[in-house]
Amino acid sequence: MNRFYKGEESLPLGRISSRPTPSNGLHAPARNAWLILSLLLLFSFTGCNKKVSANNNYPKSIVALSPSASEILFALGAGKQVSAVSEFTDYPQEAAALPKVGGFDGKTLSLEKILSFKPDFVYMTDGMHNFLVEDFESYGIKYYLSKANSIDSIYQEISDISKITGHQKEGQELINKIQKEINEVKIDTNYQPLVYWEVWYSPYMSAGSQSFINDIISKAGGKNIFSDLDQLYPIVSEESIIVRQPQVILIPQTSGITIESVKERIGWKNIPAVENSKIQIIDDNLFTRPGPRIGQSVIELNKILYE
Repeated sequence: MNRFYKGEESLPLGRISSRPTPSNGLHAPARNAWLILSLLLLFSFTGCNKKVSANNNYPKSIVALSPSASEILFALGAGKQVSAVSEFTDYPQEAAALPKVGGFDGKTLSLEKILSFKPDFVYMTDGMHNFLVEDFESYGIKYYLSKANSIDSIYQEISDISKITGHQKEGQELINKIQKEINEVKIDTNYQPLVYWEVWYSPYMSAGSQSFINDIISKAGGKNIFSDLDQLYPIVSEESIIVRQPQVILIPQTSGITIESVKERIGWKNIPAVENSKIQIIDDNLFTRPGPRIGQSVIELNKILYE
């Protein structure tokens, strides 16, 4: 299981993870580093099974505390049930136009603002919003804590939210659509390019085997050079990047890093990706959100790998 739902739907319940919220002390420009890592580290929970009774009282005032949560809700057709969203929600346009309750962490989220919308359901993420759980339980507000660390877990989350909001048919249709997009991607089984996905550069951070990004790379036909690291987003040494000789390098747009600056890094000139100009600046909003556009992420990365 990879989610926690406190409510009345017939869904698995579990214990809340004690995993700490990531720190801001990352030795990098704070806002952009925190934004990228927040987008990636929003989800981190594994639970145990317990069933609760089902009813048809679907939520009428939802507050979504992450951009991917908003995307899932609107993709399911539950947009009219959403009252407010988080600060970085920018897709779809209908979601971006809704009132904001703050950013990701406790320093920017306002419990008072959330409660002002009289929510009957709050869509949260573990490792980021756990501090709100006690308050919501005291107010009797239903909530969902989520982690999506694989494409399969994204399917499960979409299914869960579709049941909670009363859009089960749309949920299955959305899952089918994403699966069709991914299944239609053409992969050359004789060529699996080595991919370095740079989450951040000071210190260097990449995607490990426990991240959904590792899944994106694999489904797109590539091989993550750090897939042997059993972590979400490990800190890695510059030497280890060079030694692993990536054939494609992916850089998040919000990091502010340019292709030229990557080429100028000391010791990088003999990396195949640098030699062959296979360095790509990618749209964080598309590639780092575990939601309904995950199929598009795989399609776009496939194009980058085989162009």
